[in-house]
Amino acid sequence: MLSRTASAAAVISAVALVLAAISGYFVNLQEKRTEDLNAEVTFLRDSVNQLDSRLQNIEAEIQNLARDTSQLSNQINQLTKLVVLNQSVPAQILIEIISAVNQSLTSKLIALNQSLTTLECNVSQLSKEVAAISRQTPGKVYEKVYKSVVVIRTALGQGSGFIYGENLILTNWHVVEGVDVADVQFYDQTRTTAYVLATDPYSDVAVLKIDRKPSDALPLKLGNSSEVWIGETVVAVGNPLGLTGSLSVGVISQVNRLLDLYPIIVPVLQLDITIAPGSSGGPLLNLDGEVIGITNAGTSVGFSFAIPSNVVKRVASDLVLKGYYQHPYFGFSAITLTPEIIKTYNILDVDPYQNGLMVINVESNTPAEKAGLKAWTRVRTLTGYAYKPGDIILAVDGKRTYTTEDWFAYVSMNVSPNQKVVLTILREGRTLDLEITPTARPPYRG
Repeated sequence: MLSRTASAAAVISAVALVLAAISGYFVNLQEKRTEDLNAEVTFLRDSVNQLDSRLQNIEAEIQNLARDTSQLSNQINQLTKLVVLNQSVPAQILIEIISAVNQSLTSKLIALNQSLTTLECNVSQLSKEVAAISRQTPGKVYEKVYKSVVVIRTALGQGSGFIYGENLILTNWHVVEGVDVADVQFYDQTRTTAYVLATDPYSDVAVLKIDRKPSDALPLKLGNSSEVWIGETVVAVGNPLGLTGSLSVGVISQVNRLLDLYPIIVPVLQLDITIAPGSSGGPLLNLDGEVIGITNAGTSVGFSFAIPSNVVKRVASDLVLKGYYQHPYFGFSAITLTPEIIKTYNILDVDPYQNGLMVINVESNTPAEKAGLKAWTRVRTLTGYAYKPGDIILAVDGKRTYTTEDWFAYVSMNVSPNQKVVLTILREGRTLDLEITPTARPPYRG
């Protein structure tokens, strides 16, 4: 028993040395990498701190095992003394004492063995996690995925894409807008013709079909974008300004952003990575090498955007199977209520701090009109024009809608045409539920 405990303690010491080595790795990483990698260092340090905490718990378990072992040794000494007293103690009493001590010893030995087994499992898992952390670097991700990233050229320009499924490529709609075929270049400089299989302008997603590709250009796995967090380290691989196979590293700045870029209506991820022309359509990956988005828009001030992978999954699946994707259409417009909006538009009869979505327009012969949704109305007052509130949307299917981003984030991932939803609205001071069944959004006409 003592030897197993000592063995576990030795393993713990080895893991501690690995942790120390990783700490040294962090120091070197800070000296050698640019500011873009500081977020990754923080993430790894947090992970190691968590492992350190677990290590302390394991060491506490070892101390408890040592204490229990000491108690067992004392009980064994008591048994030895009982043997000496055997001639002066009645046999029956001695048997009862030995039986009680034996039961206690057996129980403690079983408990100690179970604790030690658990301890060894924890140490093994801890070692694996430490090793995994040391492997999760942008460079490792790049080595894993770069062969699957392609350059896409058309008569109108160029962009990026990546292998998706057997002989399929995912990219942005705007990369292949207005064309039926494109030239695709792989990592090994070989080329082939790609045919535009289907596109969805509203999500900026396109699927291309190719006849051949390098055997080691493997499909990339689409991850779960609902699990990304603000500050998570991400990696983008693309072809900015024609510089093929370029790696960029940054963090998730925000989620569920809405782009003021028609016709895109789905929420996007905001990144602190610069996405230059030519990189659109490339993969955005987490440190496990999973695609969590398709980069699709950049700005001149250092941050960019990507279509979340869960939206891509939903859309691309239908594009491959059906050749099209249908978004739900309700037929109303709304704005996010804030104190500034309420004051600017002089909205009457509402709390100055009311939140939610104010319906400002309901189109004729649409699901919104048929459901009885009411828009605000413009009125003249003694001081000028003002707006009398219509319906204020507080929630959809029980999901709070503080902003238009909240609305589109829920609808894009959870609602399909002809699927009934329930709007919780505020109307003339009363809260009520309104059922509405969307139709399919009309196709984009350009």
